Amino acid sequence: MEGVKGELDISSMNGQITLTNVSGSVLANTMNGTMKVTMDAVDPNKPLSFSSMNGTIDVTLPADFKGNVKLRTDHGEVYSDFDFKLSGGAITQKNDSSEGKFKVTMDRTISGTINGGGTEATFKTYNGTIYLRKKK
Repeated sequence: MEGVKGELDISSMNGQITLTNVSGSVLANTMNGTMKVTMDAVDPNKPLSFSSMNGTIDVTLPADFKGNVKLRTDHGEVYSDFDFKLSGGAITQKNDSSEGKFKVTMDRTISGTINGGGTEATFKTYNGTIYLRKKK
């Protein structure tokens, strides 16, 4: 898909998703396939979501993108052109047992803000790498 503006809800079971020079909001999901998205503009009032079970997620956003971002890959890496302000990934739960008063668990989701925060944006893949690129 190329040059489309609006609310995009894209799904694929076994195939690649390619969105080029789109604007607005994107909810994209593929079970088995890579995702390559280039956005010209982001609607600040609508969330963004990119997910794949088995595939790389490669998203290019405007340089002035402001977002509250959550990224997760279980078997891959995360790379970004944006400077993140990261928040903690540890969760503390009351335990009150002989093992201790609290149980601390680590969430594999990386959370943070870009350019002060704004649009909710989620990037999730089980087997794949996440690339967050800045549009030049």
